[in-house]
Amino acid sequence: MLSKVSMAFNLTSGEATRKLAPSNLAYSGQHFFVPDKKTPFFNLDSSPRWTLGQAPCAKEANVSAPADAPVGQKGEKAVDWLKLLTKPGATGGLQEVYRVETAGGSPPKTCQGLPPTFEVQYAAQ
Repeated sequence: MLSKVSMAFNLTSGEATRKLAPSNLAYSGQHFFVPDKKTPFFNLDSSPRWTLGQAPCAKEANVSAPADAPVGQKGEKAVDWLKLLTKPGATGGLQEVYRVETAGGSPPKTCQGLPPTFEVQYAAQ
């Protein structure tokens, strides 16, 4: 249920620096794409206390999220589950990244009427 509960938080508003109440869970890092827009990058050095590594990755395999996976904040379908392999330059001994238990994140059917850049939030484990 963690992914579904996480969708209640708007992480673009700075809430990512807080813990997910009422638990003591803190976010473990950030995921974004490098400027080539094709390489997923994971920065798991979320604070001086938690330095787990950084990893540029490439997709190895994917599978559709289950049909009953939680939807996103605007009703969007859950994104695929992935297995990613790290590329040269990964730190912290990271070798693989799995994106599972997704909630939301699928892109809109059309970008008509949307700004030139936008985000579609999702949660994953």
